[in-house]
Amino acid sequence: MRPILLSTALALCATPLWAERFEATAPVRTVTLYPWGANITRLAEVAAPAGAHEIVIPGMPQDMDPASLRIAADGATVGAVSLQEARALPADGAKTPAIVEAEAEVHRLENALRERDARTAAIRARAAAAEDSQRFLLALAQSEGLGSADLVETMRIVREQMLEARQTMIAAETEAAASEQGREDDEAALSRARARLDALRAPDGPERALVVAVESAGEPFTLEITAFSQEASWQPVYDLRLDREAGRLSLDRNLMVAQSSGEDWQDVALTLSTARPSDQSAPSRLDPWFPRLSDPVEVPQMTASRQMAAAPVAEMAADASGGIAGAAVARMMGATVVYDYPTPVTIRSGVDALRLKLDSRDLSPEIRAEAVPARDSSAYLVAETANSLDEVILPGEATLYADGAMVGRHHLDLIPAGEEFDLGFGPIDGLVAEYEVPEQAEGGRGIISRSSSSTQTALLRVRNLTGQEWPLRVIGQVPVATQDDLKIAWSADPRPSAENPDGERGILHWDATIAPQEVREITLRTEMNWPEGKVLTGMR
Repeated sequence: MRPILLSTALALCATPLWAERFEATAPVRTVTLYPWGANITRLAEVAAPAGAHEIVIPGMPQDMDPASLRIAADGATVGAVSLQEARALPADGAKTPAIVEAEAEVHRLENALRERDARTAAIRARAAAAEDSQRFLLALAQSEGLGSADLVETMRIVREQMLEARQTMIAAETEAAASEQGREDDEAALSRARARLDALRAPDGPERALVVAVESAGEPFTLEITAFSQEASWQPVYDLRLDREAGRLSLDRNLMVAQSSGEDWQDVALTLSTARPSDQSAPSRLDPWFPRLSDPVEVPQMTASRQMAAAPVAEMAADASGGIAGAAVARMMGATVVYDYPTPVTIRSGVDALRLKLDSRDLSPEIRAEAVPARDSSAYLVAETANSLDEVILPGEATLYADGAMVGRHHLDLIPAGEEFDLGFGPIDGLVAEYEVPEQAEGGRGIISRSSSSTQTALLRVRNLTGQEWPLRVIGQVPVATQDDLKIAWSADPRPSAENPDGERGILHWDATIAPQEVREITLRTEMNWPEGKVLTGMR
């Protein structure tokens, strides 16, 4: 009985060791790119007989996260999975078709360069032989013991041979120079081919291999391998082009993608998601707040507001066990916007950024000049528009163009569908803004007024020195009282078109048109009163 049990145990232990190994490649096929990070999916096509096998897939990147690794099989059953260093690789590592092609191109260019150098060397050898013949003939002509008749004949022969040798040297040098032409181009082509081969080969550092135990039914099957990488990102970038004559604002949407995963993504199906799996996924936690009374000697005196602000901080420090929660076609996946890029994309590892075009949309703008005389010496070109897309405009950097000229850059915040927003397209030369304070009592700019009242009269002026009429908005400001004891009154001539627009307290708008060479002037008077003995701060 004991020998039978022992032999059975040995057979069971040896089965995984006797499983046949097969090597496969698993190129990246699809990538879902997030603002920070990416889900990378590979496909490995495997042909193996029925039974238990180990599938070895070399060339896995160093940043592959084992915890995020997911493997599914179509036509086989997946067992144990391990991510190992180079020692797990077979001796004859598989090469991708791209590497095989690149190696063949390097060998071809190396052979072509060697053949060119051999042809040039042969030509120069003929020149060297002609030069040797010339030296021999000169030595022969100078030899002693020749009679006068022999000397004449010898000189004739030497002259003919010397001429032939010189002609051979000249022809050989000319041919060698022609053979050298184009060698630098061949060297450059070889250098580029070697660089391409280096880029296709495994990244620096030890190579990793994925070893997958499978049970095959005997038919070819496919392994789908998905893992998350932190070394990738994408962000939207925009070009906003204002055409005043056409009354059109074009929004060109582009995507900037980058990755440094250690491998190139060749012709992958790219999806861009606004989800942020690397960020906080749940709301923060509020721990119980327990204010406590302490001996006044132990607690430094502070204001009530500072005590309230400090109490939860002190409590959290005292109770370390509490803890806080740690750390291009658009479609919707729940609350997430997803863009499916329409064509396969190649993204090289380590490239700073790749710009991909998404689409271009036209918006309907209201174009005007906008002046803030209290701050600026010129009016600015402004387009007021709305997000007429069926989706949000994501936050991103925008380059602004007005009538074909680049005028600046601007960061767009997230703009929901249907929401209005303004864009500035640079100063308008010839629309001059001026701000004067001809009358000010009891307090000047930057001066603390210690009396019980302050009166100011300001002039807001815009001069149109251009040759065209402009729709104009002048923006002014009056103080806002936040205390009952401070009384503020103001008046304006002319009256503003809008007060407190969009809930901005104290902001005034004057909307009108300004003709060529016209001057528009607004008189704004403010009066503030407060009790005696109080000090007014915040004066402008």
